[in-house]
Amino acid sequence: MCYNLFISMLNIGQNKKQKSIKTRKITLFWSIIGIILFFVMIGYLYFVQTPKPSLVMKMENGLVTTDSTLEFHFNLPVVRNLKIEVTPEVYGETEYGRYLFTNHLSRSIVFRPELTWKPGTTYEVVVSNVKSILPSFWQSKSYTYTFQVEDAPKIDSISPANDQPISPEVVWEITLDKNSKKLTEYQFSLVPEAEMEVTSDNGGKIFTVKPQEHLLQGQKYTFKIFKKNIRYTFGTDEVGYQAEPELIKETEWQVQEAPGIVDFSPTGDNVSLGQSVSITLDKNVDMDSFSNNIKIEPAVEGQWKTDDYKTITFQSAALKKDTEYTVTLAAGTKTFDGGYLEKDSVHQFKTLGPVRVSEAFPDNGYSGIGINSAIKTTFDQAVDKKSAEGKFSISPATEGVFSWDGNAMIFTPTAPLSYNTAYAFSLASGVKAGAGYASEEKYEYSFTTELSVTKLNVAFHRQEHNLSCEVATLVMALKFRGVDVSEATLIDAIGFDTTPKSDGVWGNPNLAFVGDIDGHQPSTGYGVYWQPIAQAARAYRTARAFTDGSLADLTSEIKKGNPVIVWGTAGSGTRIDWKTPQGGTVVAINGEHTRLVIGFIGSADNPTKIITLDPLSGEKYFTKDSFFHNWSLLNNSGVVVE
Repeated sequence: MCYNLFISMLNIGQNKKQKSIKTRKITLFWSIIGIILFFVMIGYLYFVQTPKPSLVMKMENGLVTTDSTLEFHFNLPVVRNLKIEVTPEVYGETEYGRYLFTNHLSRSIVFRPELTWKPGTTYEVVVSNVKSILPSFWQSKSYTYTFQVEDAPKIDSISPANDQPISPEVVWEITLDKNSKKLTEYQFSLVPEAEMEVTSDNGGKIFTVKPQEHLLQGQKYTFKIFKKNIRYTFGTDEVGYQAEPELIKETEWQVQEAPGIVDFSPTGDNVSLGQSVSITLDKNVDMDSFSNNIKIEPAVEGQWKTDDYKTITFQSAALKKDTEYTVTLAAGTKTFDGGYLEKDSVHQFKTLGPVRVSEAFPDNGYSGIGINSAIKTTFDQAVDKKSAEGKFSISPATEGVFSWDGNAMIFTPTAPLSYNTAYAFSLASGVKAGAGYASEEKYEYSFTTELSVTKLNVAFHRQEHNLSCEVATLVMALKFRGVDVSEATLIDAIGFDTTPKSDGVWGNPNLAFVGDIDGHQPSTGYGVYWQPIAQAARAYRTARAFTDGSLADLTSEIKKGNPVIVWGTAGSGTRIDWKTPQGGTVVAINGEHTRLVIGFIGSADNPTKIITLDPLSGEKYFTKDSFFHNWSLLNNSGVVVE
């Protein structure tokens, strides 16, 4: 029995050993398969794959919306020195995203235009220098895309229709084929003039136009619709550009006749002083009743007479100039057949007065006016054209030519207006009327033109080491000045402070590069400050370092054609000061980084944005406040390369 038990235990041990060997073989097999697959993938990326972008934009009905960004999503991580060019030319800023790790291995880039896209425009986008972050068999590639921006809204319908008389209390409903918000503004007017209340739904697709007072019974009105294209500073409600109002619809409506009243004369705002007043009814009127119920205000001496008892005419010695008259035929006025008016019939007209300006473009206080805009002044009546042109003045003095569209005088500058400039134009009193009285007041308007873009054409150079941003920006500045020098040559000229980092003591970036240029901040490497960079630059061009600089200093240098290297942060910007072996204190920040200032938007005295070339990500736009905050972390320091 003991022998049999021993043999059984021996068999069990052999079985366990065989199973262990089998398990190790299986594990080894799958490990080999995993290694093979890994190298196949790396080879696939090296020899086959180049990152391919797909364009993602906000669309409606197959067209790109005006407030859409350009988003390029890549199937693989890409290097961060892509270049985006848009035709027609569009200014904007780019941002990388969709990182596989924090701020690393970007798989997307977003382009935000300075202004919303122009409606109805076809744009071409070229994305160039697309290549993998891994060494690749393939060269960088370029991709071209085109897209069509949504059209401005069009009028779909106007209610009520104009083929039937309308009520004096009419309310127009204008329906567009789509929402107009962020695309256009609409203005509505009536001739003869009437004040109107205009409301719309939230999207601006349906407009309701309601006269503030009853329309004159029996009167024919011309309803005009004007459209003004608007473009906004991207992502805001700030108007960046607005066009001159354009007449897009002009329709006539006839107001239904008041019961018993066929016609009233005169109407309008420019009635001659010798014109007679008459009322025509559809039935013979009782003249005694008529005389008791008719009233003219202000009172005028004269007498009502009729030949056929339907048309009654008021014969007056003379009407007064620039006077609005109201003629009221009260309800209850009787006719021969026993009928009567159901309600008061009120008619108004205005006699000729002094010439007045009824509308002007640009209106007072407008901003963002295009530099190719014309100045349009509309008078309330026909005027002597030469007289009006002689009363016109503009400041700053601008050469131009006059043209006329009805009662509208148009001044077209012979050369574009200046950017970022406040203009004032006026019409002196004394503009002569065609058949009335000269103007008695002076009209003055002011407006500001659109912002300019000042930008140096500096070629992008991506930094070749983890921490060589200072050297890379100097390479770009020198190349712009015609000096083609490598990072390696400049690094040799700057030199390294080899002091090891230990117990709060490290090297001095005011003398040389501190730490490993291929290291990581702030553990193994840091950077170099402005004095050594300026010293290296002076071997090739005139250069100077500075601290406590101002935005005015930067814009002044850009206007001179000088790019400026500035110090700031690409990280948190928190203070990480240390001591030098000599006992001095180094003021330092986490994420210390340099960029090259190459331009600005707006006036040099008060720019709205600063344009930089970042040696990591390319062209980048900062608002004035965000740039100044970033720059101030290291005392507004920099290097000017002349």
